Amino acid sequence: MRYGEHRLENLSMTAFGEKSNKLRRCSALTATPWFTGTPKPNPAIRLFMFPHAGGAASAFAHWTTLGGGGMEIRPVQYPGRETRLRERPPESIGALADAIACAVAVEEPGAPYAFLGHSMGALVAFEVARRLRELGLRGPVELFAAACAAPQTPRAPHVSTLSDERLADWLAGEDPATAEALTHPELAALVLPAVRADLTAVENYHLAPGPPLTCPITALTGSEDSLHDAAVTGWREHTSGMFGHQEFPGGHFFLRPSAAALFDFVQARLALRRQIR
Repeated sequence: MRYGEHRLENLSMTAFGEKSNKLRRCSALTATPWFTGTPKPNPAIRLFMFPHAGGAASAFAHWTTLGGGGMEIRPVQYPGRETRLRERPPESIGALADAIACAVAVEEPGAPYAFLGHSMGALVAFEVARRLRELGLRGPVELFAAACAAPQTPRAPHVSTLSDERLADWLAGEDPATAEALTHPELAALVLPAVRADLTAVENYHLAPGPPLTCPITALTGSEDSLHDAAVTGWREHTSGMFGHQEFPGGHFFLRPSAAALFDFVQARLALRRQIR
C-alpha cells in the first residue's frame, strides 16, 4: 500500500468515526418534541415543514385539513414557543439545524420525505439537509424554499435590536398575525423572546462552504413580496439537481391565502419525484 493510499484510508476511517460519534449522540435524543402532526401508518411521502422567524408548528396546522392522500404533514416545532415555551429559543441557525437533523435521524422516516421551509425556515431546512448528508443519511427528495433569499444573500441587520414598539411596527408590515399578538402585554411577553432570538439567528447566519445538495430545490415566492431576481435564482447554486421557481399570489406570507394552491403544487411535484425515483 502506498503512503498516499494509507493516508486516504486513515482519513476515511476518521470521517467514518466522526459520523458514528454524531449518530450515537443523536440516538440519545428523541424526535417527539420536534415534530407535530399525526403520523400515518404507511405514508407515500412525508413533508417536514419549517416555520418562519417567530413562527411555530401551528402555522401549518391547516395543511393537515387539506387532504393529501398518502402525504404525511410533519410541522417542525422550534424551542421557545407553544408546546416548548419553557425551553430556550434557538441561538443560531446552525445549532437549530444540528438538533433537527438529529431528530430526523432518530425518527428514521422509512418513507421518502421532503422539506418545505418558510422564510427563516427555508434556511433551517437547507442546513438540516446539509447535516444529514454529513451524517451519511438519506436526504430529502426535494427542498421547497418559500419566501427566502438564497443562503449567500446578505441579511438585513439590527431588526432584532429594535425596541418592543418599533419591532411591533416592523412586524405589522411583515407578519400582521404576530404583530396583533404583541398588542397584548401578556402575549407579547411570551412571543417576543422567540421573535428576537429567531431574527438574531437569521441576522448572524453566514453560509459555510460546502458542495451543493443533490436534491431538486424549488423557490416559492409571493407576487407582492420584495424578494426578486438573484435573491431567488441564487438558490440554483445549491443543488446539482433541478432548480425551479413558482410564484403565488400574495406577499411574504403568501402561504396563508394561497394554502390550497400551494398544497396542490407541492403534492403534484412530490408525486412526480416519486415517479422519477
